[in-house]
Amino acid sequence: VAFVAWRAQPSSQSVDELFQAKALETQQTTELSFLQTSAFVDQIYMYAGLAVDNKHETGFIAKEIRKHNYQTVIRLFTSLDDATFRAVLWDQAVHCLVWPPFVRYPGISETAKTDLRAYTAAGNNVVFIGNYVAVQFMNDVYGFQLMDDYQNGPYYRNDRNVRNTPYQFLPSRIEQASIETYAVNTRSIPPGGKSMLDTLGATVAFVVRYDLGTVCWIGYNYNPPFHADQW
Repeated sequence: VAFVAWRAQPSSQSVDELFQAKALETQQTTELSFLQTSAFVDQIYMYAGLAVDNKHETGFIAKEIRKHNYQTVIRLFTSLDDATFRAVLWDQAVHCLVWPPFVRYPGISETAKTDLRAYTAAGNNVVFIGNYVAVQFMNDVYGFQLMDDYQNGPYYRNDRNVRNTPYQFLPSRIEQASIETYAVNTRSIPPGGKSMLDTLGATVAFVVRYDLGTVCWIGYNYNPPFHADQW
């Protein structure tokens, strides 16, 4: 009887395999739900000028954007002169603008900053990816007072804020992929802003409502890209 009872108990290896299989099933179910319920944008403008790393990062980020919807068209623009930038922002067919991680502060005029604020306020989505140069750029353009406040990961999904957003399909815990992770003090997020991933009062992903539009930030530099993992 003792032998039969012992045989009936799964080994620790079997238990681990069961947990891994269950986790994989949950992840696949979540990804399927994400693909079925998310409304993907059909076109995106992405900056690819001198202020970003076009050799290592821009192409990789473009592939990441198209990973779940290969039909998304990514239009690159390289100049921030007033006329070119205004043509990008006034394109009525595109409602999302992505700024990859900056390697230097972008040269942009006050006129272009005003146009970017108007573009966002009109109901468009502006996404910043990367480091504290992007944080300073957001402060200068939108009048935010964001303060850097780095904390080591892991970072946890803020279930109170992610409800009914694409962020709700993220894992509940995101590991720190590398030293290329950046964080902002959650208390410095403007009114109407929400942290999506945070730990100990520091957020690595937030969304700010700006009139009819949104400003989003993902605090990961994607450099080198092969450390991206869950990001």
